[in-house]
Amino acid sequence: MITEYTDCAELMRLITDQKIKPAAIKRYLGKQGIIFTATNAQALANDMYTIFLGGQEMTSITQMIVSEGNYEKSTLVNARLREHSDSTDILDFFADKFNAYRSSNFRGYVIEQPIKSGSELIVNMSYKRKLPGKNKLIQDETRYIHIAIRKNRESEVSIDIRQPSSYDAQKALELLQAMTDSSEESEVSLAHINLELLTDKNKVGFYDRLSAHGFRDWRLKTVVGITVKKATSSEDDIEEEDSENDESTSGTLAGISQAVLNGSGLRSNEFVQNSIQQGYYISSMKYRYVCTQEAGEFVVAINSKGENLRVDIEKSFSDDDGKLYVQPFPKELQDEIIRAFQKAANTIFYSLIEEQKQVSVNNAALPG
Repeated sequence: MITEYTDCAELMRLITDQKIKPAAIKRYLGKQGIIFTATNAQALANDMYTIFLGGQEMTSITQMIVSEGNYEKSTLVNARLREHSDSTDILDFFADKFNAYRSSNFRGYVIEQPIKSGSELIVNMSYKRKLPGKNKLIQDETRYIHIAIRKNRESEVSIDIRQPSSYDAQKALELLQAMTDSSEESEVSLAHINLELLTDKNKVGFYDRLSAHGFRDWRLKTVVGITVKKATSSEDDIEEEDSENDESTSGTLAGISQAVLNGSGLRSNEFVQNSIQQGYYISSMKYRYVCTQEAGEFVVAINSKGENLRVDIEKSFSDDDGKLYVQPFPKELQDEIIRAFQKAANTIFYSLIEEQKQVSVNNAALPG
């Protein structure tokens, strides 16, 4: 949040340069009871100059700046109590651990006081990252990470990490792994949402089920991004794969191990269909949704980064007189979207894992 005075001239410049869209500013202030009739950026900037805004308002306005940094990015990991640890409150476990590492200055991380509210624990942390270059004034950059731990059941939580990049998420994961290290007889273990644990067929099924999942306030419009990868063979088949590689794929797929596509209607695209039929699987997908309660659309990207699930707001659009323009949604709405998609993805993943286990049990019961 902004905690110092911001000169109105700076805000004027943002509006004039259209770093913040005039329509977004007018919509926001309209909700505060301030109505502007200016029809262009310069006129609106001049009108805005006469208004004194507080820190909360300036924070909300700066979040409207069209910038990659104003889109929420998340990493999701689960954690659960180990056997014979039923008497432990899992949120208290993490609160105590964060406080312990907070006082020990773990790897130079600055960990704020954890805040527990009902079935949720909130922790903010930061660290210094070295930047390339010799200028000492900009040699270090402070990176901020927000962690929300929410109870799914008495013995299980979902850990929602919000970070500027995957590199920052790894810092939070290192801390969580240290907290739950089995060699330290930790009462809690991490449970990763690792899509690599799914069969190739179920990797495709994961993204298709997410496409079919119904949300109350958003309707799927199209798939605008998709990555397909060639399935890796087992060790026994490696030698055969080398000799038969040209025969395993044909036409446009020959020699392609991964393809990244952007556009619209990609799930039904002929290239994607042929890829899946010839043994490729989906490793990431970007969905474009229409907001049904207000005028706007957004793109959410889902993929597995290492062992953990990534859910990112890729882009969002607001409507102005029937025309869509790129505009970051308010943080509250972005948070709502990410949490809904995390919950859906979590449910679908574990449903597929259970189905795989059941198939294994059924196969084992078949006569030899």
